[in-house]
Amino acid sequence: MDWTAPRHCAFMALCLLRTAAAADCPIEINPERVVVKYGDPVSANCTVTRTTRGMGWEASVGSIDMQTGPQSLVWSVSSLTDWNVEPKCYANFDTEPKQCLKKLNISLYKYPDSVSISNSPGGAMEEGRPYRLQCDVHRVAPVQYLSVSWYRFGVLLYNETFSEDTTRTPVDVSPTFLITLSHTDNKAQYMCVAELRLGPGGPPQKLTKISDPLVTTVLYKPVLKDPHVEHVLVKHGVEDEYLTCSASGNPAPRYEWKFPPGLPNDQQSQFKKGGVLMHLSPVFPGEYVCNATNSYGTVSKTFVVSLEEGRSRTTFWAILVTGIALAALLLIGYVILKRRAGSMDQERPSRLPAQVMTRR
Repeated sequence: MDWTAPRHCAFMALCLLRTAAAADCPIEINPERVVVKYGDPVSANCTVTRTTRGMGWEASVGSIDMQTGPQSLVWSVSSLTDWNVEPKCYANFDTEPKQCLKKLNISLYKYPDSVSISNSPGGAMEEGRPYRLQCDVHRVAPVQYLSVSWYRFGVLLYNETFSEDTTRTPVDVSPTFLITLSHTDNKAQYMCVAELRLGPGGPPQKLTKISDPLVTTVLYKPVLKDPHVEHVLVKHGVEDEYLTCSASGNPAPRYEWKFPPGLPNDQQSQFKKGGVLMHLSPVFPGEYVCNATNSYGTVSKTFVVSLEEGRSRTTFWAILVTGIALAALLLIGYVILKRRAGSMDQERPSRLPAQVMTRR
């Protein structure tokens, strides 16, 4: 039974016979797989390994009716734009299998028109709350070979593929990635990258498209840049000292100070005004507490200010007064002892005659 092309099959049984015989079919296609960019030219050569009665190409574009005589036949298209094209090379033989065909493995691809990243619901985000980042990839094909990757400052966070979707025509996809932000994510850069991984036969270079970075704005309570407690030892001879209370926060924090009792009035005024930097002149020892506050919370820092030994005027006067008091006590004691000794000397002569008379 002769036939001109597979598309002219009149009976389903015949088509099934041709497909079943493909495993033993003496037809070779080179290359076995072609990867073509939408609109580019494409070609493939079909060769039979034994004498044929005729061969041809069945395809929605570039089809070739059966020809007798040739052992090879090239299918080619100058600009491939048919997403559903499935070229098949077929041949007739005098011996079994008398009819067979092979299908060219072809992938027609299209680079995405655009790739963009956004956060839902948009705008500033709060620390500790989950948010979804969305990557919008527009008009890409085939989606089966698409890979979407998420990056933070160039470090890969997550990758998603769509291998189960066999749609051939261009589609839009919008995968999402769930994140929970901390204060370290404020002004962080997130990007998504769409890549077509076309496998063997694909172009040697990576087919990637990168979104513009999404710079995150994170709202968070103040965070100290230094330890919560700082001990400040003022050296002997130093007349002033600076206390720096620095915290990050969004919104920017305001600063309030608590100072130790007895701080001179001229220094209390600057502490009441608040601020990052406080100037102690002269230095007054004690505990100074700085509170950094915004609408999301408060953080405190304590400065324990002490004076190096020998530097404190209070200690100096205490030692001086104590010394004077001891000296006064010693002087008083000396005077009392002196007076007692004088009294004893005056009493001794009146007793002497009696003692002499007794001895006589």
